[in-house]
Amino acid sequence: MRGGWTRRCVKTLAILSRKGGTGKTTLAVHLAVAAWQSGLGVLVADCDRQASATEWRKARQSGGPVVFGAKSAALFATQQASQRAGRDLMIIDTSPSASEDLADAVRCADFCLMVLRPSFLDVKAVRDTAELVGRLGKAGAFVINQAPPRRAGKEMACVGDTVAQLTPLGRPILSTGLRSRIAYQQAIAEGKAVQESAPTSAAAQEIGQLWKVIQDQLWTPARIKSRR
Repeated sequence: MRGGWTRRCVKTLAILSRKGGTGKTTLAVHLAVAAWQSGLGVLVADCDRQASATEWRKARQSGGPVVFGAKSAALFATQQASQRAGRDLMIIDTSPSASEDLADAVRCADFCLMVLRPSFLDVKAVRDTAELVGRLGKAGAFVINQAPPRRAGKEMACVGDTVAQLTPLGRPILSTGLRSRIAYQQAIAEGKAVQESAPTSAAAQEIGQLWKVIQDQLWTPARIKSRR
């Protein structure tokens, strides 16, 4: 037993975005730390050509998730090696790409998290990703990242517009998204996650809530709560 679950096989979460700048790596390493803190053995397969997750791990001063630079074509082998090593979770940090690389990650995944900012261009870029996830028969959902803060308790128009554009794509839109907060980048620069650098912050609460949703999807047949 680890983290309250009986281990049967390594679970795989693919973090997907065809567009750069969506905060995909920030999300990947924060979820990895959340999983590690819950007692799971975690590997981040860094497939991004910029190797940002690898650089984050180099800056880290303490224990935590393993980060391994991987080629997309070798993801199945990496998954099997993680299984043999007794790990519970592999998170794939994909490269922004419209190539076969993304398909390799989707094929390996138990769940696909499609990341986008609340903007027209991000929605346009994520459409093909959603189609790929569906064509390969994989479970997945959208998560809105870097959303502006609410004003007077109301979402900014760009968030509502993004939800409206995503809804016809037929995939859940997670009700827990991430706001644009400097705390995320400050933590990354220190080789940490916000749960470690600012554990009582709103950013840490967001990550905790999002991890709970992802955890339920990977280990239990829970129904995703959507923004729709």
